[in-house]
Amino acid sequence: MNKFALVLTGITITSLFSTGFVLADDAAIKTMAQITMSLNHFPSDDDKAALKGIIDSDDSTEEAADIAVAISNFQHKVTEKDAERLEDTISDGNTETDARKLASILLRIHHTASDEDKTTLAALAEG
Repeated sequence: MNKFALVLTGITITSLFSTGFVLADDAAIKTMAQITMSLNHFPSDDDKAALKGIIDSDDSTEEAADIAVAISNFQHKVTEKDAERLEDTISDGNTETDARKLASILLRIHHTASDEDKTTLAALAEG
């Protein structure tokens, strides 16, 4: 195999892996947005199972896992520890915009999302 073909193969493989992580993260954001839209004081058992899947997935980014943990631990509002992680997610320049939006909404929620936040969540859920 010549050098060009080897380099091209490497780039292709890297692109496929990168795209896979982005697609997995997009699916995680959509799922978490849907859960957050219907959140009422705390997540349901089914919601917690879906969130655990995101947390345990090798395809989830650290930010997506942190957001999933925050939603899973939600009791009327995010915990102080989770709020710190969400603040870190928001301030990290490498965090995807949709993850930042979701983290910001979670920090504002007390019991349930506002109508304005539900509109944003609906857009995130649609992707």
